[in-house]
Amino acid sequence: MRRMIQQHLQTRALATPPMLMEVHLDEDRLNAFVEGRLSELESAPIIKHLVACGYCRQATSQLVRLETETSITVSTTPAASPQEEPGRIRRLLEDLASRVLPSSDEETVFAYHAPAEDFKPRDEAGANKESSGEDETAAKQNDSDPPTK
Repeated sequence: MRRMIQQHLQTRALATPPMLMEVHLDEDRLNAFVEGRLSELESAPIIKHLVACGYCRQATSQLVRLETETSITVSTTPAASPQEEPGRIRRLLEDLASRVLPSSDEETVFAYHAPAEDFKPRDEAGANKESSGEDETAAKQNDSDPPTK
C-alpha cells in the first residue's frame, strides 16, 4: 500500500512542473482572477498553479473573503448618484472617512484660548479681583511710567 502511494505521489510530482510551486503568482494576477477579469485562456495556468501551490491558494481565498466583506460593507452604505459610480476603493475610503470625520458643521467643536490672560502675574491677578477701580487706574499709570535710573 505504501509503495502504491509513493508511486502515485512521484508520478504526480513529475506531472506538475516544479516551477509552478516555486514561483508564486503576483498580486495583480490573483486580483484579476478573483475579480473575474481574465478569460478562460488566461485563467487556465492560474488554476493549474493554484492546484499545486498552497500558498497562492490561501492568498486567493483571503482575497475572496476580503472582496465578500467589502461588497457587504459597500452594499450597506447609501447608493451613489447614478451619473457617477465611484470605484470600489473610492467607496471604501468614503465609508472610512464618514466614520472618522464629522458629517455636518453642527458636530464640529472649536476651542478658543485667550493667551493674554496667561501672561498676567499671579500677584496682579489676585490684586485686581480684590481692588477697586481707583487702584487699577493707579497701577496702570505706574506701569506706563518709564523706569528712572
